[in-house]
Amino acid sequence: MLLEVRDLKKHFPVGSGLLRASGAVRAVDGVSFSVDVGETFALVGESGCGKTTIARMVLMLERPTAGAILFDGKDLAGMSGAGLKAYRRQVQAVFQDPYASLNPRLRVRTIIAEPILAHERSGRAALRRRVEEVLDVVGLPAAAADLFPHEFSGGQRQRIAIARALAVNPRCIVLDEPISALDVSIRAQVLNLLADIQERFRLTYLIIAHDLALVEHFSTRVGVMYLGNMVEAGPTDAVFDRPRHPYTQALLASVPRPDPDHQPPLDAIRGEIASAMAPPSGCKFHPRCPRAIDRCAVEVPAWRSLGRDHAGACHLAEGA
Repeated sequence: MLLEVRDLKKHFPVGSGLLRASGAVRAVDGVSFSVDVGETFALVGESGCGKTTIARMVLMLERPTAGAILFDGKDLAGMSGAGLKAYRRQVQAVFQDPYASLNPRLRVRTIIAEPILAHERSGRAALRRRVEEVLDVVGLPAAAADLFPHEFSGGQRQRIAIARALAVNPRCIVLDEPISALDVSIRAQVLNLLADIQERFRLTYLIIAHDLALVEHFSTRVGVMYLGNMVEAGPTDAVFDRPRHPYTQALLASVPRPDPDHQPPLDAIRGEIASAMAPPSGCKFHPRCPRAIDRCAVEVPAWRSLGRDHAGACHLAEGA
């Protein structure tokens, strides 16, 4: 087990007056999952469900309100100094927008070299070789190192961002919507590149996505998020072939199909998502669930097994 998240919570206080908090946004409200070495775990769900907040906590850009994140068996909360620096080297990120994540004032050589210089002493010749090595890995020529980000297409910029993440030989990469800002014509190229890199370097991926077609093609396991909670998780083929939670079923039913005779169930999910400041009682999805019963409004569903490595939190879901 490389990465483990235990009952993770992140609540953002909301103030109503000077130095006074009136409540909290429960962005993440008790999420647990684990990611093995070499696999791709995807977090999916509507905007605002908490998946990006989880990614930010894994990257230590946000501190958890409660719960724990363990990497290689070590709790991030207890890390400092050399241990913290080693963790930051082993866990890198590729962000959604390659137009915003690369400094436009720096040449590609400097952009890729920055994380190397932050983590190790390196001579000029060795640094140049390493930059050219990772550019070759992502399919860009060595001459690209002397250019600025604006001289590249969106797909090429994302390749540069991937090269920057690879520069310090990480073990895990957090991918936050890695292809959503790219043209459709080059998304498959970037995904194939990420798959090739993962196999070559035995990398572990934590991917944040709302594109279910991407998740089905690219991930090993998937966790479905709703309003700060995980409602279903398991191997990707199991979740996609036999979804048990009504929210997962509705998400998959909403995926467009290349069939002119297919009529999507537009009423599968009713109403609007509730506020994370005042979530519904019981199952948070029950106000919008077409199958909800009285029990759903008052009792929080327990997390339970739905089959081999497949689990969920729904009163109506049955085990295998």
